[in-house]
Amino acid sequence: MTRNTGLGGGRAPDAEDVRLIETASAVFAERGIKGTSTDDIARAAGVTRVTLYRRLGPRDDILRAIYAHEAQRLMMTVNARYTPFESLQWDPVRHIEDLLVGTVFDIRQNELLRRLVEVDKVEAMALLAGQSDTVLDAITEILAQFVRSTWNADVHTRQMDDEECEQLSREVASVVGRFLHSLVVMTDGPPAVDTEEQIRALARRVLVPMILQR
Repeated sequence: MTRNTGLGGGRAPDAEDVRLIETASAVFAERGIKGTSTDDIARAAGVTRVTLYRRLGPRDDILRAIYAHEAQRLMMTVNARYTPFESLQWDPVRHIEDLLVGTVFDIRQNELLRRLVEVDKVEAMALLAGQSDTVLDAITEILAQFVRSTWNADVHTRQMDDEECEQLSREVASVVGRFLHSLVVMTDGPPAVDTEEQIRALARRVLVPMILQR
């Protein structure tokens, strides 16, 4: 039996892994989750099924890798929109609003998610709900850095030592990450945020007090 040395053991994806993940994403988007096999992915990527298995693992692991890849790409895209801290226009409240606005808009415009929902909505939503733990650690890490950077730039942040800052930022990031993840899983559910102003108002009510701790 071929030993699985895929990403499940914590190995960071290299360039070939990313190519296979993106190829698999395209196949799943075209054929749906139920209609896609590892043979389909291997054929599209121009590799053998054994190579695919060694690289990414079985089908469920490939789906987890796709979800983690998309989630990290989403957060990086959102992060790129922020006004630089050194800008005279920087405002902590607006900074946090931008996090939610960017996340909601990017989720709605995500081609893979839209295609999966169009082709296979029930399976896609079940996948997103079932893969929560796969990406929440990565999202929490990104958000914890966002929280600490915001605190460092905000003159009104209360004083705290390094240990408290690290622990509290991770706790806040974990809650915020689960909230953002719920926007992916429940695309049609509450809260209803159809316009940018509604999204910003939600951020002011929910995220700003939580992140700024005031």
